[in-house]
Amino acid sequence: MSVEAPVCQPIRTLQELLDFEKLPVFWKNLVEPIAPRSRSRNLGEHYQVLNFEPGPIPTVPNESRPQVLLCHDFKGNYLNDKYINGVQGEDQWVDYRFYNWAAIDVFCYFSHNFVTIPTLQWLNCAHKNGVKVIGTVIVEPGNAQLLKDLLQSDEFMFRVVEALVQVARACQFHGWLLNVECPLETSKVQRLCDFVRLLTERCHQEIPDSMVIWYDAITKDGQLAWQNEVNAANQQFFAACDGIFLNYAWSRKHMERTDAFIRDNYPERRLQVYFGIDVFGRSKKAKMNTDATLEEVINAPFSVALFAPGWTFESQESYAERERLEPDVRNVRFLQTNDRFWNLLWRHLYVRGPTELPLYSSFCLGSGKFYNRLGKTQSNQCWFNLAKQSFQPTIPYTPPIEFETRTDALSHWTHHFDGALDGGSCLKLRNDEQDKRLFACDFACTTDLIVSYALRRNNPTDVDLALILKAHCVQRADCLRIVCAGSDCHVARRSNEMRAIPLRTEQTLQLLKLGAQPQLPLADTINGWEIRYYYLSSELLHDPSGVRIVDIGIKLSKRETAQPTDYALLGAIHLQAGFLNHREEIPDRSKLLFSPV
Repeated sequence: MSVEAPVCQPIRTLQELLDFEKLPVFWKNLVEPIAPRSRSRNLGEHYQVLNFEPGPIPTVPNESRPQVLLCHDFKGNYLNDKYINGVQGEDQWVDYRFYNWAAIDVFCYFSHNFVTIPTLQWLNCAHKNGVKVIGTVIVEPGNAQLLKDLLQSDEFMFRVVEALVQVARACQFHGWLLNVECPLETSKVQRLCDFVRLLTERCHQEIPDSMVIWYDAITKDGQLAWQNEVNAANQQFFAACDGIFLNYAWSRKHMERTDAFIRDNYPERRLQVYFGIDVFGRSKKAKMNTDATLEEVINAPFSVALFAPGWTFESQESYAERERLEPDVRNVRFLQTNDRFWNLLWRHLYVRGPTELPLYSSFCLGSGKFYNRLGKTQSNQCWFNLAKQSFQPTIPYTPPIEFETRTDALSHWTHHFDGALDGGSCLKLRNDEQDKRLFACDFACTTDLIVSYALRRNNPTDVDLALILKAHCVQRADCLRIVCAGSDCHVARRSNEMRAIPLRTEQTLQLLKLGAQPQLPLADTINGWEIRYYYLSSELLHDPSGVRIVDIGIKLSKRETAQPTDYALLGAIHLQAGFLNHREEIPDRSKLLFSPV
């Protein structure tokens, strides 16, 4: 790595902060906007499997259920993720990657520097998956003079507030976690409260949907005394901002007292109380038992702040070094640990999926042993760059841990790093049981839909991979299973099932003439990958506005002659709007239709 490689950096002093506009933060114009996401759904115990039973699709407003704040403290941060263009090197690709974005509401980038500015890699990774990002302002015991300087006068405090607002606005993130962990003279506490209140107000004025969160550490008397609850000692800080991140040493009694205090004083702000869970298990049951502590918080109900989820990576490092594991083995061990961890949490969480077309995902995690474009290798160097992570599925990758006790169990799918259509990885499937959910989504059928995907099979004779769409009619509370597969696909004669017709090459070319913007080639194959296109028309729907695509899944099919080791790779999917006024020019379009009642 060249020493001149451009990097993202924190701000270490007050003077640096006040001089921020003079700093050459050229990467701030490279930040991607936040992708919109759907209303919230809890997918229940069977979140990995699609079902097509009649009934409503329950959703709730996002602000009406417990929120999940992910506080990312990974070895102090500003590591491989600080490089604007990522890093390359033999071992660099095996690093911590977060990809379970569907259940996260806020991502906080944390370090022990005075002002932690989220790195471009994390900003784009989170924004691409629809998650807002906040930075951190921290003052720890060894830096108490900094806090005194910040609060030296109202005028100076105002300047600091404006500088913090400018940093967040310029770098396009959504606010701050305030972590003040040093004692303060009682006479200065009111000014600190004014600082919190003014920063919150100015962020709201300048940055839409911004937030300022206070970490529970010092009290109204200026003492460093973690309360682990909301009470009269920290109430004024909570009142001054958008929420409070409670310390990790809370007990059932702390939660009960918080419940009573919030009901009596802030009944409308219950979900702005974030009970902290340190995934390393400091003070509370966590690690692979985090689900038990999470369940306690969600059932209360309060919001939750998960601290240091990188434990799933760090906990593997000493063993990997001692056993001198190869990068591929280290990568698999991390992914398996990470996926087991998140599967244990998933039934307690609400998820949000894509809601705006076009949707494209190559399932790349933001690292790889090579870099591919349309199946062709562009670089043979190992790489790590979270900004290149693709939109990720709505559920964790491997089955819940209870299924892993079965000796015949196979993963629903796995990450595959030895082949990719775009980027450094794709999905690999060997398990042909059930329709497996990829995305919970929400696309109205007021427009036609162009669907395409890329696949690769080790045994094309005996194996096929279908893309499954679930359409839901609100008025009928009924579902339609739409199967996008090969030309020889047959579906059961169920009333709520239809087979989409693959478009021939000349018709995919017609899509281009009509103005389609394909992410996948308009060809049958490219560099060993098969490409399939479908045109789904809403022309027969009585009320297209009442019909929505609510899930996207996959189904692997195997003939009796197939081997257990046979598999298929899913390289990418792409959904885009069709052409209502020109659908007649696509003879092989598939007409969506619910069976008569």
